[in-house]
Amino acid sequence: MKKFLSILAVASLLTTSGVYAKGFSNKELLKKIEALEAQLKALKKDTQEQLDDINERVDDNEFEASSNRIKWGGGIEMTDSNFKGTTGSIIGMRNGRDYTNNNKLTTKLKLTMDANVNDKTKFHGRLSMYKNWSDSTASTMIQDPNQGKQSNSGTSGLFVERAYIDYKINKTFTMTVGRQPSSDGPGLSLLNNTPRQATYPALLFDGNADGIVLTAKTGSNKAFKHTKFRIAYGKGFQKDDNQNGFLANENGIKDLNVLGAFYEGKLNIKGMGPNLFVLSYVKATDFVGNAKDTNDTNNKNLGDINLAGLYFENNHAFGTNLNYFFSLGMSDAKSNGKSYLYNGRPMKLIDGKGYAYQIGFRYDATKKFKFGYEFNHGSKKWFSFTQGSEDPMNKLATRGDVHDVYGIYQMDMNQFVRIGYTDIKYDYTGSGWHIGTPMKTDDKARRLYITYNIKF
Repeated sequence: MKKFLSILAVASLLTTSGVYAKGFSNKELLKKIEALEAQLKALKKDTQEQLDDINERVDDNEFEASSNRIKWGGGIEMTDSNFKGTTGSIIGMRNGRDYTNNNKLTTKLKLTMDANVNDKTKFHGRLSMYKNWSDSTASTMIQDPNQGKQSNSGTSGLFVERAYIDYKINKTFTMTVGRQPSSDGPGLSLLNNTPRQATYPALLFDGNADGIVLTAKTGSNKAFKHTKFRIAYGKGFQKDDNQNGFLANENGIKDLNVLGAFYEGKLNIKGMGPNLFVLSYVKATDFVGNAKDTNDTNNKNLGDINLAGLYFENNHAFGTNLNYFFSLGMSDAKSNGKSYLYNGRPMKLIDGKGYAYQIGFRYDATKKFKFGYEFNHGSKKWFSFTQGSEDPMNKLATRGDVHDVYGIYQMDMNQFVRIGYTDIKYDYTGSGWHIGTPMKTDDKARRLYITYNIKF
């Protein structure tokens, strides 16, 4: 560039000043000028090529920097399960039917995405696939909360399980908007051999959900430290026209709206170790008979359900290798008296109070070997939002008793194998359903499985 400017200055001086160098004729001087102009032209071409090359590299760097703003991660899990039992617990199935399903192979894939948009805004996402090997037909029971969460989706397509923005309003308040971190929550971490994966205790809620959450950091006190208070709003069901998504059918069905309030913190007890305490309250209004039913004359709003819960977890308790948790849930369903016709039978919203509890521990015997046990019990009218659970038996919805024992072999930081056995004894029918009258039963379900899990 300096050489280019020097030649340009000399040529300008020779051609404009009228002063000729001593000893040069006009003809020789013109030749000198022509030579300088040729050099100038060559330098211009060379300089432009260098600028084009620089611009191309800048564009490449900007594209790479933009694409690298998203940090990718995830994991894949392969499971072989053997099921056996008798069932009539599920609505629509013949009571007392024996079943056996051995060598049920499934693959679960999760791809996580994180990006720092700026100092105040962060994006989080997760794509998921969960399917039986060689399945090609989707279950009619797959709905928005369990897309990509259950093996009977019948497709190898990736579903958006999470897609939300955390916006830091100020030092106290943060707003979370979008498809929420509402699956694989507290109560599943020990079994799944992972850190905390979601906001809400799994006994109350496990599945995909869209909503808005405002979180306030409320500081510490004598009993708790690092406390937070959350208020949440979401849609459990949104009525759309079958042909036009921006319209709604005119049959009077209201949307299922969900409101929630949550308080969490850590017990301020010296030496206890990492722990989590959560109080939850959720109110869901205007339940519909069946979110997949397009028969507008049959589908109706059936009533409201309230949920409340208490959760506590303590990892490496008091410096030991023991991890444990306790979860309590209470439900209160209020039917409005209307019925939904299912398989020719009129069914109302379950009416009355229910409860459930879950306890569990995991002992990390060595860096390689861990073993654990969990038990949960649900009452006659227990109901919670766990329809999106990845557990094929949705054990936390059980109206009865569940025993779950497992062992984990940690191959390295990113790989482990888990062998487990689940035993369910149903006391009442309709586990996981919000409609129908629970009936006494002695149905059973058992699962023996082995899982290979890789994180990356």
